[in-house]
Amino acid sequence: MYKILCTNSAFTKEEIENAKVKDLELIPASGNLSKEELILALQDCDGVILNGEEYLDESILSQCPKLKVIQYFGIAYQQGVNLEAANQYKKIVLNTPKVNSYSVAEFTLGLLLTLNQKLLQHEEDNKNGRWEERMFFDLQNKTVGIIGLGHIGIPFAEILYNGFHTKILYYDIENKEEVAKRFHGECVSLERLLSESDVVSLHLPLTNETRNLIGKNELSLMKESAYLINTARAEIVDADALYEVLHNDLIAGSAFDGFYSEPVDKDSKEAKLLTLPTGKFFLTPHTGYNAVEATERLKAMSISNLDQVFHHEECHAIINKNVL
Repeated sequence: MYKILCTNSAFTKEEIENAKVKDLELIPASGNLSKEELILALQDCDGVILNGEEYLDESILSQCPKLKVIQYFGIAYQQGVNLEAANQYKKIVLNTPKVNSYSVAEFTLGLLLTLNQKLLQHEEDNKNGRWEERMFFDLQNKTVGIIGLGHIGIPFAEILYNGFHTKILYYDIENKEEVAKRFHGECVSLERLLSESDVVSLHLPLTNETRNLIGKNELSLMKESAYLINTARAEIVDADALYEVLHNDLIAGSAFDGFYSEPVDKDSKEAKLLTLPTGKFFLTPHTGYNAVEATERLKAMSISNLDQVFHHEECHAIINKNVL
């Protein structure tokens, strides 16, 4: 039986019992563990499912000789483990690709509808005794630009095309002509996408190349009536440049799921985005993945991944196959 620590455990008693059939003894830990608590708990564990705010770095991994496998409960494993340290100490790192893609895509649509249909302004108006009708545009036949046509960008494009008959432009490091046929997507330059789109939506990972990809020059290409939606990482957008275009009404609005500091550091320079008028910029707490169905898929894939690795079966979720 392989012992698996589950931080901020999402598993039910029934799921914990069922995992034993796969030789996995899940050891739930509620809340977030301190560094000392984590090291102590991992001394007798073969694996860990990271679902809290813990971060496994060299100082922790060097003290956990029995630990073999680190399963990150989500996609962005970088938030939970230092890959270089994991490689150094021969720890296999897993994540759960694609399981929450549709949930984030649907959430992205929610952000867009909230912005465009002025829902936050309407709520504020009514709470303050104002009865004001505000204009919005139909999504039908509008142009949506998707930057990063990957696991989330594809279902978002499909939702928009099938539900609203939108024209889809996309910018990606790869020409994904075959998959784009499903929604008549057109691969274009970043400049053309920004200048022609009524909505620009970001769905790409944060890397050295994508950090501040959307800056002053890029934002200046957007229509004054256009919206910028970011359910990727905040750092892909230059915060100062975004504040300026929103403050000066050079684009219509923006919504982020996740911020430059989480929770928000109100003393940071980026926090000035939250001082903009209601509906100009709004923020949700990195929760687009958090559908009931997505959580069920996350749990199932985490168990499946661990089962495959410990029983020496092929596993497509391994990040660092070089340690095998």
